[in-house]
Amino acid sequence: MRIAILAAGLLSAAVAATSVQAQTAETAPAAAPAAEAPAAGGFSDADLKAFGSAMTEIQKINGEYTPKMAGADGPTKAEVQKEMIGKMGAAVQASGLSPQKYNDMSAAVQKDAALRARLTTVLNAEPAA
Repeated sequence: MRIAILAAGLLSAAVAATSVQAQTAETAPAAAPAAEAPAAGGFSDADLKAFGSAMTEIQKINGEYTPKMAGADGPTKAEVQKEMIGKMGAAVQASGLSPQKYNDMSAAVQKDAALRARLTTVLNAEPAA
């Protein structure tokens, strides 16, 4: 059951990632974001950067496995999905987030327009010199 919850969270996050990346591509960077202090959603800028990194990797994995899932059936499809979820979970952990925190952030980004805007700003910010 835990894998199903993680899978649902990761797959919905991939959909949210597409939306945020589309916004990121369309928006010019604003003023430098506030320091690492938590703001909208209670997440720090470091959390948001880690989320953005994980989100990018999850999109790549989703893009790789979507055709495999479409062409599979029954047990093969379940095996492909299990492999995909494993890779997504590893990508989330490699970003420094727990799967639970990633799923929490994904849900918050989907529901909170201010947090989505802040995520876009943080991801567009120039790296500190």
